[in-house]
Amino acid sequence: MLITAEGDVAGSVSSGCVDGDVIAEMEFVLQGREAIRRPNFGITDEQAWSAGLACGGAIDLLIERWTPLHERLMAEVEARRPVAFVSRIDADKPPVHLLHTVDGATHGTLGDPDLDGEVLMDVAAAWPGPYAQKHSYPQGEFFIEVIAPPPTLIIFGATDIAVSLAALARVLGFEVIVSDARRTFLREERFPDVGTRFGWPQDVFKSPDFGVSTAVVVLFHDSKFDIPALKLALRSDAFYIGFLGSRKTQADRRASLVEAGFDEQELARIHGPVGLDIGGKEPALIALSILAEVVAVRHRREGGIMSRR
Repeated sequence: MLITAEGDVAGSVSSGCVDGDVIAEMEFVLQGREAIRRPNFGITDEQAWSAGLACGGAIDLLIERWTPLHERLMAEVEARRPVAFVSRIDADKPPVHLLHTVDGATHGTLGDPDLDGEVLMDVAAAWPGPYAQKHSYPQGEFFIEVIAPPPTLIIFGATDIAVSLAALARVLGFEVIVSDARRTFLREERFPDVGTRFGWPQDVFKSPDFGVSTAVVVLFHDSKFDIPALKLALRSDAFYIGFLGSRKTQADRRASLVEAGFDEQELARIHGPVGLDIGGKEPALIALSILAEVVAVRHRREGGIMSRR
């Protein structure tokens, strides 16, 4: 959440329930009365009732002035590159930051070279994100955030499942591109508001087109299309590769990919049969199971039932 000297506010930390109180805290810092503020709102606090947190839970905040390092952070975000930003969150110590970019450069310091190195190892484990978590070190408490570029979903095969998958992915904020070499299926009225590419997979894409925030789903069910699409995905940095088909079809395609030079470690990137086991045979429900798995993989989750965690 951001506030300017003119009082303009952008963003939110709680969708409204404590934002009024947060703005007051931000103005306190903006006026120079304190360098930083670290308020918290919780169910045990009297403030929680007035702030609207009577439903439970807790929110910890770090409020500070905008710095040149934040400018670097925003430049990386706007360029759609992965970036890590680390902040000290100890209540009794001044704020310090460290920023790590995709080219391996590090800007800023946490005040201790050994600490910087240890934190960067944790950043590497979380790369390319998305990731946001508190970390404790002997030198103090720090918040590590790895901001990933917005996700892109590439769908090979303009099938009925693809129609539902493209629509659902758009609702969830994915940039969507559907590709097929069959004009009969790749019609504009079937895929409104998404990108389309007409042609064979190897003719309309190159592997570098699939970045670290790209998910690839192959729905053709035809080896002459499946294999080129899977080859492209396996040679890319895509975080997710899903392939629709029975276990026999999976085995057949994997055998073809082994003949093409891919090893078992590379083939282990393929999620096939694709999707989470949620039941349902209709195209829309299959699309839901696929996208649920995409989201789970992106966030390093297993996709289990929350009440059993």
